[in-house]
Amino acid sequence: MKVTNVRLSEKIIADTDKLAKKYELNRSEVIRQALTVYLQLVENVGTMLRPIAFQVKPAQIAYTRRGDVSILKIPTGHALVVGSTSSGAVGPKALDKVKVKGRVLGKFLARVALMDVVATGAFPLLLSVTLGVEKEPTGEEILQGIKNEAIILGLEPNQVLMENTEENFTTEQTGAGLTVVGFANEEELRIGKTRPGDALVAIGKPKVGEEVIPAEVKGEIADLRSVSWLSQKKFIHDIVTVGTFGIAYEARMMAYAVGRQLKLADKSGLDMEKSAGPATVVLVTLDPQKLEDLKALLPKPTAVVGEIL
Repeated sequence: MKVTNVRLSEKIIADTDKLAKKYELNRSEVIRQALTVYLQLVENVGTMLRPIAFQVKPAQIAYTRRGDVSILKIPTGHALVVGSTSSGAVGPKALDKVKVKGRVLGKFLARVALMDVVATGAFPLLLSVTLGVEKEPTGEEILQGIKNEAIILGLEPNQVLMENTEENFTTEQTGAGLTVVGFANEEELRIGKTRPGDALVAIGKPKVGEEVIPAEVKGEIADLRSVSWLSQKKFIHDIVTVGTFGIAYEARMMAYAVGRQLKLADKSGLDMEKSAGPATVVLVTLDPQKLEDLKALLPKPTAVVGEIL
C-alpha cells in the first residue's frame, strides 16, 4: 500500500464525510472505493460512450436516392446526406461556352449542392471540390465563390472545404465538381412528409444558361438562403430543388415518393417543362391555408403549380 496526498475542495470533503458517516466508513475507505469505481468506468468509457454508429455494419445502412442526393440511414436514428453537382464549359476560360467569372461559377456550384442537402433537412459538414483547372488564378476564384456561399449557412470554409486542382496540364476549358456531405437526425429529414391535399408551390422562375445572372439580379430565382429559411418552418412539408428536368418532372416525383397522384395547375404562369438550370426553382408542399405565410416569408416569385391528391 502506498500513501498519496490529494488536495480536495471543502465541498468534496464534506460530501465524503457525509457518506462515511452514513455507511459507517472512514474517509479513506470512501475515497478508495470511489476511485475504484471511477477507474472501472474509465476503462470501459470507450464502450459506454462510443456512438452506436461505429458498431453498425454496412448491411444495416439503408440507402435511398432523391434526385442528385443520396441518403444513408443508420440504425442509430441518424442519416448521412450526400449531394453533388458538376459543371463543364462554364467559366472564364478561352473555350468555355458560357463566359462567367470564376467566383460566379463557384457560387452556383456551391448553391446547387448545398441547396440539395439543406432541402432534405440535413446540415452540411463537408464540401469536397474537384476542379479541372489550375489553382492560380482560376481555381482560387472558383473557391472564393464557393466559400462565400458556404458562409451563408454559418460554415467556416477553412474547416469544411477540401479542394483538388489540376496542376499537371494547362487547361483551356473549365470543369468543376462539388460534393457536399451533411448530417441529420432521421426524424427531422424532410423526405416523404407531403400529405394528401397539400398545395405544391414553385418558388422562383426556371432559368438556364445566360438567363441566370440577370434573373438573380432581379430576385427572380430561388437561392440558398431561401431554402435555409424554408427548412426551418414546420408548416413546410417537403422541399425539392428543380434543375435540368423541370418543374413538372420534379412535381411528379414528389407525388410518386409518397404514393399519391398529382394534379398540375392549368395556369401557373411558368414553363413547367423548362430546365431550371442551377436550381433556380424550389418546390415545396404545404397546407393550402399556409400559402399566405409562405409568401410573407420569402421575397421571391411564388406560384401554385399543383395539388397532391
